[in-house]
Amino acid sequence: MNCTRRLAMVSVLVGLAGLVEGCSSGPNSRLVTVRSSGDSPNIDFTVKNLSGVPINSLFLAKTEAVNAAGQDLDDNSPAGQTLWGADLMVHAALADGDRQPIAVPEPGLWDVRVLDRDSRYQHVTGLHLAAGGRYILELNPGGWRAKR
Repeated sequence: MNCTRRLAMVSVLVGLAGLVEGCSSGPNSRLVTVRSSGDSPNIDFTVKNLSGVPINSLFLAKTEAVNAAGQDLDDNSPAGQTLWGADLMVHAALADGDRQPIAVPEPGLWDVRVLDRDSRYQHVTGLHLAAGGRYILELNPGGWRAKR
C-alpha cells in the first residue's frame, strides 16, 4: 500500500473513531478563574453555557468520590445517583449563552456532569474551587459525549 493510500485510510479511521465516541467539534469546556481565593468562606461558581444546546441537568460531585467509583459506574444506577446527587439546575434548562450560579458546598476538587435533552453528557473533572474564589465554568461544544 502506498503512502497516500495509508494516509487516506488513517484519516477515515480517525474520522470514524470520532463518530463512535459521539464527540462534537469545537473547543473543550474550561474553568476560568476570575479570583483564586479571598476572605469569604463562600465559593462564587457560575456555569456559562456556550455549548450550542440547552443544558437540561447539572450535577456536582467530589473528584475523589468519582475516581473511587471508577469508570464502569453507571451514572443512572442507584450508586451513580447517590454519587452525583440531585440535579442542581434551578430552572428548567440553561439556554445557550446563559449563565447560572451553582452552590458549591465546600472548597476542594470537584467534578461537574451536565446533560442535554438527548442525554449527551459532558464530564469536567478536577475543578479546584477554593474558599473566596470566583470561577466561571464555560461549557463549550467540544466536550459532548454520547450516552454510555
